[in-house]
Amino acid sequence: MGNRIPTSRDLARLAGVSQSTVSRVLTNSPRVNAETRARVLKVLEEANYTPHALARAMKTGRTGSIGVFMSRVTSPFHSTMLDLIGRRLSELGLQMILWNVEHDPQETVRQVIHQRLVDGFVFTSATFSSELHTLALASGTPTVLLHRGVDDFGGDQVLGDNWQGAYDLGRYLVRAGHTEIGLVTSPISVSTARDREQGFRAALADAGVRLPQRNVRRGPFNHADGHRSARSLLARKSPPTAIFAVTDMLGFGVLDGARSLGVGVPDDLWVAAFDNTDMASWEAFDLTTVDQPVQGIVEAGIERLRHRIAESSSEPTAPTITKLPCELVVRGSTAHTPVERT
Repeated sequence: MGNRIPTSRDLARLAGVSQSTVSRVLTNSPRVNAETRARVLKVLEEANYTPHALARAMKTGRTGSIGVFMSRVTSPFHSTMLDLIGRRLSELGLQMILWNVEHDPQETVRQVIHQRLVDGFVFTSATFSSELHTLALASGTPTVLLHRGVDDFGGDQVLGDNWQGAYDLGRYLVRAGHTEIGLVTSPISVSTARDREQGFRAALADAGVRLPQRNVRRGPFNHADGHRSARSLLARKSPPTAIFAVTDMLGFGVLDGARSLGVGVPDDLWVAAFDNTDMASWEAFDLTTVDQPVQGIVEAGIERLRHRIAESSSEPTAPTITKLPCELVVRGSTAHTPVERT
């Protein structure tokens, strides 16, 4: 072909597929199987072929970009999820545009939503009070919520089964003999905190174990609040023998708060949390926690979004809610034998 820019016909011939298949690959259609997609992409790479983004957008009505809305991007869990989202979109030939909803002005985000600069939206930090995800859905742009759910939302949601995961953890603690148990949680403005607290309370109630208000502490999802909460709970005359923190970051704070008081873990206190971030397995923490299947959530959510984008010109199907199982991971912050009852 010399220096001539290859046409879709040239590319189809080299890849041994039809022109329509090349077009589907270029527009990231889910109607192409993985083997064929890889073969076409290899030909594109060898031919140094880069479709003109503006021309493609004018022809197909698509930009090849996905807008991702996230908060707390520096937290271990959210940074992992962001990395997985970026990798998966890149594998599919899609570009990611990130908006940090903590720092970007709400009006700016609203304008972004209405301007339809992307083919789809991914929300990972939805709260019950936020209207951004509702605005995104109302704009007609395919939208999916990952990790956090919203009641009565009219779009697709993919999340872990936080209620069941916390229930299993609560049952694990009471079966080990704990009856004086603490809970370190956050204000119930997000589905993860709400569902984890409700599941945990249900497990204790089913076992006949009370969770008095004096054993509950609420605050932000950060290490400092976990630290303060632990010191407050453990300074009491009859302190808890086990504490559940609804996130790993709070759990790390609880561990450090206990150590600052000379409380031994797990000899004097069991500590457990939720998320199973990489740091939870570090020897300094060795934290028992419930695994949030973040990779599965990301892969299922993006696949759902791609299907929504593909069907945007036809009658859409009903919204779906996908919940993936969350498994308990037992480590050294809880003993492996039941504690003695006094």
